[in-house]
Amino acid sequence: ILADEGIAILEWYTCYHTRSEQCGCIKPKPFFIEKAAGEYGIEPAASFIMGDHPHDVLTGKELGVQGLYLLSGHGLKHLSEVPYEIPVFHTLGEGAEWLLQHSSPGTSLPEMIAAGAAAIRNGELVAFPTETVYGLGADALNADAAARIFIAKQRPLEDPLIVHIAEKEDIEALVTRLPEKAELLIERFWPGPLTLVLPKSPAVPDIITAGGATVAVRMPAHPVALELIRQARKPVAAPSANLFGKTSPTTAAHVAEQLEGRYAVLIDGGASRVGVESTVLSLVDEIPVILRPGGVTREELEAVVGEVTVKGWSERPAAGERITSPGMLPSHYAPATPMVLVDDAAVYADDPEAAIILREPTTRHFAGSIFILGHGGTMAGAAAMLYQTLRLVDRMDFRLIVAERFPDSGIGAAVNDRLERAAAGTQA
Repeated sequence: ILADEGIAILEWYTCYHTRSEQCGCIKPKPFFIEKAAGEYGIEPAASFIMGDHPHDVLTGKELGVQGLYLLSGHGLKHLSEVPYEIPVFHTLGEGAEWLLQHSSPGTSLPEMIAAGAAAIRNGELVAFPTETVYGLGADALNADAAARIFIAKQRPLEDPLIVHIAEKEDIEALVTRLPEKAELLIERFWPGPLTLVLPKSPAVPDIITAGGATVAVRMPAHPVALELIRQARKPVAAPSANLFGKTSPTTAAHVAEQLEGRYAVLIDGGASRVGVESTVLSLVDEIPVILRPGGVTREELEAVVGEVTVKGWSERPAAGERITSPGMLPSHYAPATPMVLVDDAAVYADDPEAAIILREPTTRHFAGSIFILGHGGTMAGAAAMLYQTLRLVDRMDFRLIVAERFPDSGIGAAVNDRLERAAAGTQA
């Protein structure tokens, strides 16, 4: 796919390949891109290539072509091999739409980031991509700006916000103490999907922490988010960019569906790669406590700091009890369609009005429609497609969504957490 002055040109070419010595697979040579550019007189540096294998976009990168990576086909399986500066998309249609709205590689996205940074400095709201989900951000040190987040999302004031930073040293102004375990975790997992809960400094407004004594801080891995924060020159408070309690957004289109008109700038950076929110880890006590499972697993955390406990469902805040961190409410992430989470979806095998969400393809017969998470065969792939799939199914005319529980290890714990609370949200 090549673009010149906003016009997309699609044509098939005979591809010339070479076998990679490293992985034994077929890797395309850049010849087909050069051939297309020559025939149409198009400048590669002003063009795009879209594909569902890392070799597609990386081959284009050799010639200065902007790559757009698809999560279809091989996409999920090889996502970890794609550099973060290459936008990813769930479908070909999403990628093509983004291309037509950003027809000048290297200029349109930086312009949006600059506009977003200016809006944050002015106390306005900005929706932006992170590697987990899209966030709705404001100046974390401006209480009035933070209040606009709660109004836009219809979020209760007792639910704290996560503060996002762009440099590791920026955390020092937000907390009063940085334990040794925090330093080890920051060194290992930042930038990335890990939020640390620590004693807050007086500089953090009470509205950010719901009046609590701790603040949740993370450093996102998405280059757009990092550049936005750097240019804003402010720490950015940002929950997910959706109406409170509803399914989290992993694309700009998801944000616009629920919040259009409630933000000053929406930065479209493609689809979120992790697909579920960050892990929230409290370091207030000697033994770290996972308050919300997410993109960094318990196993990964324990490999760095030893024992880590998990705050279970029975220990979640009761009505009227102070919430110490985002992600602790028992019902959340809910679609509009009623939903149940089960150990074995076969219970609903004869229901033609049920949408069945499974981890992998099955030979079992279901009268309803089957939706597979993670066609790439990995739990990370399932997490990346979770909210996209819930939104897709929710738009269809099903009586019920039935999700089968995933293995409760690794990132599967986060997927089960979201499915359980989504189901609880439809029954609330």
